[in-house]
Amino acid sequence: MPLAGNLRQFALADVLRVIESGQRTGRLKLQRGERRAFVYFAGGQWVLAERVGANLVLAHHLERVGLITPEHFEAVMGIPFVQAGSIPDAQAMRALLTSRVLTQDQLRAFAESDALDLLGQVLAWPDGDFTFEDSVTAPQGRISVPLPVGLLVSHALRATRTTRAAAAPPREVVPLAPEMVLDFSDIDPNGGAAVQLTRDQWRLLTAVDGQLPLWGIVRRLQAPEHIILRLAAELVANGTLVVVGRAS
Repeated sequence: MPLAGNLRQFALADVLRVIESGQRTGRLKLQRGERRAFVYFAGGQWVLAERVGANLVLAHHLERVGLITPEHFEAVMGIPFVQAGSIPDAQAMRALLTSRVLTQDQLRAFAESDALDLLGQVLAWPDGDFTFEDSVTAPQGRISVPLPVGLLVSHALRATRTTRAAAAPPREVVPLAPEMVLDFSDIDPNGGAAVQLTRDQWRLLTAVDGQLPLWGIVRRLQAPEHIILRLAAELVANGTLVVVGRAS
């Protein structure tokens, strides 16, 4: 089945889930303006990501994140580190793994981090084109590390929501009056960070119906007024509730 479109209409997370659930093998092309990336899949698993125009020498990336040093590379490969691009990635990695300069766990962790970095960038695009080409395999000589797509998507979305929540300005806790009426706010279930509620906040929410004023909730729950007003103010501040009016 052809898989192509624009990220404004089709969320990248959904596109990746289709590839995973269909156990598809091929290459996903992602493009927005001059920025392009290729992600290769095998049997529905993410195996390799390429940023078009970036330095694709894996040894340089590993040195940049501190997993190897130029001296280690030169001792194993017998050539200057600046010439690392003259050797296929797969050949260099086999030598580094055999000599125990690098471990399989370190290589996998690097691949996961690289995948999440690319996902985080593309998830931030407001739009962009995608095309999946079936049966296209990763280029020869490159390192392919199979990674579960669902786990990558879950971690990337969680990181994106955490970043957005951290960047958002804190909402002010505004004092509420007993005659104010509250109702539930409209919340996008797919956006923003998860809201953590206390047991007392949950109890207050059970009495909110968009009609009963706060003094009525105080009577219904048989709780001290100052406690109900404080809990209500907290729920308005975190965006769970909104003020919709005042009772006469």
